Amino acid sequence: MNRKQRRAGRKKGGDTPASDAESRYRQLLQSGEPLALHAFGVRAHQAGRNDIAAQAIARAIALDAGVPEFHYNLGIVLKALNRLDEAALSYRHALALKPDYAQAYNNLGNVLRAQGARAAARDCFMQALTARPDFAEAHYSLANLLLEEAPDVAADHLRACLAIEPADGQGAGLLLARLGQAPTPDRASPAHLERTYAARSQSWGDEKGYRGHELVARALRQAAGNSRTDILDAGCGTGLAGSLLRDLAGRLDGIDLSGAMLEKAQAKAVYDDLHQGDLVSFLVENPARYDAIAAAAVLIHFGDLAPLFRAASAALRSGGLFVFTVFPHDGEADFSVAPDIELAKGGCFSHSPGYVSRLARASGFAVESLDHEAHEFDRSGAPVTGLIVTLRRIE
Repeated sequence: MNRKQRRAGRKKGGDTPASDAESRYRQLLQSGEPLALHAFGVRAHQAGRNDIAAQAIARAIALDAGVPEFHYNLGIVLKALNRLDEAALSYRHALALKPDYAQAYNNLGNVLRAQGARAAARDCFMQALTARPDFAEAHYSLANLLLEEAPDVAADHLRACLAIEPADGQGAGLLLARLGQAPTPDRASPAHLERTYAARSQSWGDEKGYRGHELVARALRQAAGNSRTDILDAGCGTGLAGSLLRDLAGRLDGIDLSGAMLEKAQAKAVYDDLHQGDLVSFLVENPARYDAIAAAAVLIHFGDLAPLFRAASAALRSGGLFVFTVFPHDGEADFSVAPDIELAKGGCFSHSPGYVSRLARASGFAVESLDHEAHEFDRSGAPVTGLIVTLRRIE
């Protein structure tokens, strides 16, 4: 297994990353070097400091407006700040300097789609594919636009995306399954999840509508009582659940697929160890190591839960707790691609509560609770129901 381990000592004091970034930005402003300012802005964006990123790249453009990549990256930052009109203008500046800039056409199309200009967005995606026919992301963007109005055409572009990128970093396989034009996969592709959470790492924790970590931490605390336990935060992300579980843990480890997420978790300094890699493999390789496994918004990315349940049972000591969330459905299928289109694009499945209970018992668990509660809220503010599950490993 290709897994990295990160030491996560709990440090205090020193300058914050934000103050370091601002100090470095002031130094670069005085230097007047556009390439250095642009590079700093890109790094600031990757660290989630989009305010400073926008200032730095805009300053680089003021010093040298003839570099298309400067305008393109400013567009990315402005879109992240939800300044869509300005983002579109930046992409147009990039295209004026580099008319065959496929990535700029694709990103401009996504901004226009977000603004409701669907015809103009489609034109941009087609321009991107004219400039670069093997551009998987543009095939996905066009499919995403056409999912409802022209599903067969969307499916053709999703298949093209998969042919170009078999690792499926876009998540095309799940959408094909949702359209009924491919079998339902057993899980979201690791490439898709790494891509998704690398992007989300910049703002994860600022999304006020998400509650999965709170629900799991509360359920685990209720089931564990006041005992100090060795806990694995599975799919720990940026450390939201870990921060809520630290006082309950004698030892707190975290594992996640996303290196970008783990960097944020490490900065919180609440974990004893952090690991990067595949969750199922990690559990199999660590038998009887933990008293509890917490997994907020993790099993949502698995369709077939059997390998994960078996691995979790093996990694827990007798009487150990497995607490997690999934998205429930009332259909006959054990699991399916999430019916909500935004959840499906995010690599999510939904599961039958009956399937979860049946599989838990077959994997050596007793079901202590299955509770329905708002897991998060969508963009319109409507609640998205989650199933909060507490299992206990039996002899």
